[in-house]
Amino acid sequence: MAPTRADESSEPSAGKPLGPFGSLDRGVRRTLEAALLAVLVTVSVFSVRGHQRDDSPIMDETYHLFAGAEYLENGTFWTNLEHPPLVKLLAAAALHPLGAIPPGAGRTRDVSPHNSFLDWLYHNRARADALVAAGRRPFPFLLAALVVVVWAAARRLHGPGAGLLAASLVALDPSFVGHAGVIHTDVAASLTMTATVVLVLLAVERPSLARWLAAGAGLGLALASKFTAVLLVPLFLLSPLLGAPGPRARGQTRDAFLRAATGLLLSIAVLAGFYAYCLRAMPVERAAGRAAAFLAERGADGATAARLSSLSRISPALGHYAAGLAGVVLFSEHGRGANYLMGRVSEEGSPLYFPVAFLVKSTPAFLALVLALLVLGRRELLTPRSLAFLVPAAVVFLAAVRSSFNIGHRHILPVYPLLAVVGAGVLARRLSPRAFAAAAGLLAASAAFSLQASHPLEIAYFNRLSGGPERGARWLSDSNLDWGQDLKRLASELKRRGWESTTTVVAYSGLATDYFLPSSRVLEPGEPIRPGRYAVSSLIETVGPSFVETLSGEEGARQVADLLRQLRERGRRVGRAGWSITIWELPPAPGDARP
Repeated sequence: MAPTRADESSEPSAGKPLGPFGSLDRGVRRTLEAALLAVLVTVSVFSVRGHQRDDSPIMDETYHLFAGAEYLENGTFWTNLEHPPLVKLLAAAALHPLGAIPPGAGRTRDVSPHNSFLDWLYHNRARADALVAAGRRPFPFLLAALVVVVWAAARRLHGPGAGLLAASLVALDPSFVGHAGVIHTDVAASLTMTATVVLVLLAVERPSLARWLAAGAGLGLALASKFTAVLLVPLFLLSPLLGAPGPRARGQTRDAFLRAATGLLLSIAVLAGFYAYCLRAMPVERAAGRAAAFLAERGADGATAARLSSLSRISPALGHYAAGLAGVVLFSEHGRGANYLMGRVSEEGSPLYFPVAFLVKSTPAFLALVLALLVLGRRELLTPRSLAFLVPAAVVFLAAVRSSFNIGHRHILPVYPLLAVVGAGVLARRLSPRAFAAAAGLLAASAAFSLQASHPLEIAYFNRLSGGPERGARWLSDSNLDWGQDLKRLASELKRRGWESTTTVVAYSGLATDYFLPSSRVLEPGEPIRPGRYAVSSLIETVGPSFVETLSGEEGARQVADLLRQLRERGRRVGRAGWSITIWELPPAPGDARP
């Protein structure tokens, strides 16, 4: 039989006090534990708020916000099928105090609002950056919720010390703090997927229909957050096996699988409910047509497009979800433009991408925890409680490794909370209380140092073992280092030095270059590269020609390639904005008489 409570587990007792605090009264220990958890949550949230102020909108944010406003205000789902709606709805709901005008002025029943995007962004009742700032406000609290979920899971399974250690490694992780500041799906997916795994384990250990329904609701929220969560579906159905280490009555096994299936049905209903709400004013034929058009844009074959279009006519909600998922699978199989890894640009991606990203973007504290897990875990890694976390983590990581869509370490963030719970538990069980308290304190202090050293530039975090963010471009690019977050910082730096009107900016973000830098220069199509000052982002320096070709064609790509060649040959670095934009001085070529 499966254990029914943490203190009834057949595994070694994990309810160890925190070493030096073991002599304290139980009530005092609990108060101290709650205070430490509150400190972790507070530090995490305030760190997010601290970098949000100066982060310019990233490349995806403004369109996510626009799409969410379409779903929420207009009841149509024309835009951004490649991401589920939950996160975008949350961001759009935060716009209400601004009284923002809906996309397409609310008239999108029969026509996509896509062509009104720029007008909505730049000519609304609030400034574009104010819209983004409002949409970002809920997201630090998703990280706060994740920290609490990780603490609660590790505490229940392994004791209060393990709970605080696991929570600290998530709360103080620069990658989580960085990505919790933007309108995107990665932290939300980490929260909902971790919560689902925890709820499933509770349902397995103490079976009841109510617990399986709670797990199903969690899975529904995860599916509505990010398409990665679909990887949990087969694991959800198979999870009753975790409660059957020995022989079980046939009836018990059947009941367990029936409850899991019922929970899965509820998850589908929750998912469909979100999509149905977003499609509430969109005619069925329009929804089916949009799903088919989206698949055609992604290169789906005619048979696939026809099947999913038919599903859309039966259930627009599930048809839209299936179309979006199919589009993401196509990206995963075939890539989406240039991928960059250790100086090499490729269309195909590399199976080494995410292992390298894990090694260079994880904090030393987290790498040490994983190493301890592997060295000390032994047979404990095969217990049902460990497998409940390790199997989903492995599935997510291996799916990422197989993908040709190599654009960011953020895609494996859901792995971290799952490993943190198991790793903290292994340390709590294998070490004496005092040794565990010392190890946990050192790991938490190391994580805090990583966060402090990277603040307020957490998105560009690389650990010191890899050379830090100043050497980040040797390893990775894109959202690992340059997601457009430093354009506002560039504006402040150029204005401080009196360089704005004399600098050519070659960088991208979620807003036009001249939004923060109205008097700066940009590369003009067809113009030769002249001596002068250039602010060039890391994305441009690493994959610039390939990236620019998708936006401006071959002529723009050749122009950027020429600029990069000249900067490498004789350019001189004269400044930085954050870690993602370098300011260069390009002197005249030898024998060039031009000023």
